[in-house]
Amino acid sequence: MGESGRPSKIYLDELFAAEDARFYEYLRGVRAPTLLTPLVERLKRDARPWAREQITAYFSEPLDCRGHELVVKRLFKHAEENGLDGIMAVCAVAFDRLVRRVRRKQFHYDAAARRYQQSIRLVCPRNRIAVHAVHDRQSNLPHGLSYDGYRQKPGDRLFTYRTRYYLRRRAWRYFRRLGYMHPERYVPAIAQALRCYTDDDFATGENIIDNWSLMHACYFNHAALQFTATQAELKEGQSLGQMLAAPYHLDLWCHTDAFDILIDLLADARSGLIRLWSLEMLRGHHEALLKSLTPARLIPLLSHADERVQGFAAEAFANLDNLSSIGIDDWLSLLDTKSIAALTLICDAMKRHVSLDRLTAEQLVDLACARPAPVAQMGFDMVRKRHEARSLSAKELSRLANVGCAAIASESATWALERLGKMDMFDVDYVSQFFDSLQSGTRAAAMTWLDESSLGWNEPALWARLIETPFDDVRFGVVRRLEQRQHLPGRHEADRLAPLWAAVILGVHRGGRRKPDALRQLVRAIVDDPAQAKRLLPIVVIAVRSIRPAERRAALSAVASMLADAPEQLALVGEMIPELEVPALIGEST
Repeated sequence: MGESGRPSKIYLDELFAAEDARFYEYLRGVRAPTLLTPLVERLKRDARPWAREQITAYFSEPLDCRGHELVVKRLFKHAEENGLDGIMAVCAVAFDRLVRRVRRKQFHYDAAARRYQQSIRLVCPRNRIAVHAVHDRQSNLPHGLSYDGYRQKPGDRLFTYRTRYYLRRRAWRYFRRLGYMHPERYVPAIAQALRCYTDDDFATGENIIDNWSLMHACYFNHAALQFTATQAELKEGQSLGQMLAAPYHLDLWCHTDAFDILIDLLADARSGLIRLWSLEMLRGHHEALLKSLTPARLIPLLSHADERVQGFAAEAFANLDNLSSIGIDDWLSLLDTKSIAALTLICDAMKRHVSLDRLTAEQLVDLACARPAPVAQMGFDMVRKRHEARSLSAKELSRLANVGCAAIASESATWALERLGKMDMFDVDYVSQFFDSLQSGTRAAAMTWLDESSLGWNEPALWARLIETPFDDVRFGVVRRLEQRQHLPGRHEADRLAPLWAAVILGVHRGGRRKPDALRQLVRAIVDDPAQAKRLLPIVVIAVRSIRPAERRAALSAVASMLADAPEQLALVGEMIPELEVPALIGEST
């Protein structure tokens, strides 16, 4: 805009000539007919693709720019006269959006019942943008135009309803005639229009039947609909839930050339209603052609955000005739879909058509470590079969510690550790990965494996790593197993176990069953090595002063047991716990 707030003709011409991205927004702000008229004529004559894009973008936005009636009409007539199917498609959708009925309560007197009855009717709200104006030299609007007493509200649109009905009928008439005069152009042209509808266009049930071109193109022959001169209506006793695909020019939609267009529409449509309509057309009129699809066409559909599309693609994929010829990379790409139902069908097809020899051991383990349950279960089954036929290495088996699916975590860890626990494959670096897994099921299976019969039971390096574990369940498991043995394997000191005992005893919300075990082990360490008393006894003191009676009783019992075995610690206990009556405590213990 210029300094006075008015649009500049020179600046507008510069944006137009330079194909500037700001041209479109600047155009919507222009109100003066003296600027709009020549600009529209230039747009009509301009053969650049950029000019067509600006017209398409203009009709993709709400028709709510005051004073732009001439822009809409002239650009629409230009597209109609020159057979510009793409622009006519966006025009048809834009004109459908001009009419949006709302529900209103209506009361009428029932003479037989002698009372007023309430009903709901659909009405068109008054939302026309005012066009009357008076000259006002003080106004900042272009060329002194001021709109007297009018404030534009959100949702207001151009034209009277009579004009809106006319524009809708004329836009659909173009496509209807196109089907008779140029049938090869009809399906691609109307498909462009269907791609432009969004879910916002069908926010309510009445919004669905307000779309004049859509109702004719997709449901014209359905018995539940009737068309008046201005509206599409449901017949008495019918509902929207009964509507199925019944398009105008059905013979053209049943042609084989329309099959690929419907598949593309299924992938590209921005509305769930259009995708549902496409599914009905494919299943109802192109069932035989679904087997001719290639995996490349189905892969985008399998990862579609709409679950109905994913399910359709998975079903079509399972029925393909050429599944055995699909490459491994394509199979792995298919497993990236998010739908569990689709993944189940894909995995079933992969089991039938892919032999183990086509997959490397690394790929098999990757499948077993996947998060989706169908993929993980299939991968784990394949890993077991491969190991039976050709043994996997210890390194490959250890990667099962990274399983991402909780459903198979325990089973896969148990199976892997049974093989890694053999003398010829045992390695602390590989086994310890299962104790550090992010899956609780994997860690639980690893702790179950660690018993007196396993090679890890007397492996000092493994126990050293378990003592430093960050996981509570493993930490409590280590404490429980220390109760089963007198000391750790190999040379050890209480310094190594002190952080473990402290972590268990200081646990506020967990580990209650293991705290007495840790206290007994602390006392045993003090008795075995009195030099550790000053370092370890403060941990016991914390438990003695616990507010929980069970923990306090366990700590007092442990102190009494320690003093009975090591009376020389009496002075230190009295110093650290002055409130404790030590003689009475020992007497109770004895």
